[in-house]
Amino acid sequence: MTQSRDCSPTVSKRNSGPRGHAAVLVLCISLLPSVQLAGQGVDLTVSSSTGVLSADVTFRWNRMEELVASLRQGLESRITFTARVYEKRRGILPFRGDRLLAERRVSHSAFWDFLDDRFVVETDTGARMSFGSVDALLKGFFGLSAIPLYTGPRDPGAALYVMARAQFEPVRLMPPLTLVSIVGRAATYTSPWARRDAP
Repeated sequence: MTQSRDCSPTVSKRNSGPRGHAAVLVLCISLLPSVQLAGQGVDLTVSSSTGVLSADVTFRWNRMEELVASLRQGLESRITFTARVYEKRRGILPFRGDRLLAERRVSHSAFWDFLDDRFVVETDTGARMSFGSVDALLKGFFGLSAIPLYTGPRDPGAALYVMARAQFEPVRLMPPLTLVSIVGRAATYTSPWARRDAP
């Protein structure tokens, strides 16, 4: 994740502000995905340099104001990107399907740090970045830049392609609240797969 001018590394702990069960439930319900999902999905760009196949993946979500409001109320959001590299099958048995060469998953969790008055994005590796503006937060939370996907041997005649999708949980309640088991699961949105041929 690339650090922007509006973000800085942070080691602060999550802080929970005052929040009531009723307010949380209202926020959770308001963030449930609507039937209309237009404008939401994944943008995918694939590049190859010095034998490394990489990708930029960006998730588009059209309810940003509600997301930011929920974070400021003390709730957490999580997004998991999945990217796969395939080799197209050739020969007389194409029905066997294309060959999966590599898969990578990256998760981001976002929350509001009440002590530092900043947004925080934490990766599944434990790395944390803090953001002072909403624009910087959204870029850091919803995007992956130049993530390496495949460095293995590659047949010059082989045709490779990359597929990517995102699973987004707008609301993940932090302990001791456990409504996530009921509401958070219903709020999960999984994007369609985006596909791009490898250069």
